[in-house]
Amino acid sequence: MENLEDVCARLCLLTRACWVPELPSPLSRPEARRMLQSGMLQSLVLREMPQEDLALPERVRALLSRALSVARLAETYEQRGYRVLLPQERGWPAALDGLGAKAPLFLFARGNVALLEGRRVAVAGSRDILPQTAAEAQQLGRSLAGAGIVLVTGGARGVDRAAEQGALEAGGGVILVPAMPAEELLRDGVSRCAMEEGRLLMLCDTLPDDPFSAQKALSRNHTIYALGDAAVVVAARNGVGGSWRGATDCLSGGWSPVYASATSGADREGNAALLRRGALPLDMDRPVVPQLRLFREIRLF
Repeated sequence: MENLEDVCARLCLLTRACWVPELPSPLSRPEARRMLQSGMLQSLVLREMPQEDLALPERVRALLSRALSVARLAETYEQRGYRVLLPQERGWPAALDGLGAKAPLFLFARGNVALLEGRRVAVAGSRDILPQTAAEAQQLGRSLAGAGIVLVTGGARGVDRAAEQGALEAGGGVILVPAMPAEELLRDGVSRCAMEEGRLLMLCDTLPDDPFSAQKALSRNHTIYALGDAAVVVAARNGVGGSWRGATDCLSGGWSPVYASATSGADREGNAALLRRGALPLDMDRPVVPQLRLFREIRLF
């Protein structure tokens, strides 16, 4: 790993890798970004900055004290097939820059990173859905695959998994950004086969083995929406849930255009609310991709 020191510094500051109880809490992404941009931290070298609160350098020194253990952990991930991407490197998805201070400062990638170079559509939705909604999500995945568009989703049950299944069964490419430990998404034969064939990319904006948490899920939702050249919400609850929060944050942040299925249903009461907030209606009874392309000619790709 050529960039091991930079990777190690970011993992020390932002994650609980090789954690011990006496350490202070990790930095937030805005805090870490400010340090890196100011030059206060360069790789593993901490420079004193007169304008900084003295408590911050002490906190950073404590977090960096486990650098050797974290370096070994990073090499272990590399042996398992993960590559670490950093924002300053070639291959980093520039779409994530739209997240500003909340953007990831590293990504663990496993699979075909060339999938980041193509057209991408993010698909999101609730976990608890009706069979009709699952069929619609699956057809959406097939439609994107047939048009050569890469699906970006989270791999959760419900809409995510149905759309992923449709895309992979149709021979398409999929980028998964999980909120659960990444390896859990590679247990089925279809996903493993797609990984071997170069049609699947796993992206983790935290440690690949990190367990589910509400904060991790929200950050991952932001990454999913920002990676898409457009985002499609198949089904959302009204005012609650990760799909709703991700979509409303995307609408306010302008990371990508948000479409919402105009189909009504007991599991889609949030869709109409998203349309009132500025999401674009998507008629799922018509071919979906041409509807996205109409907008693409103006702004998307």
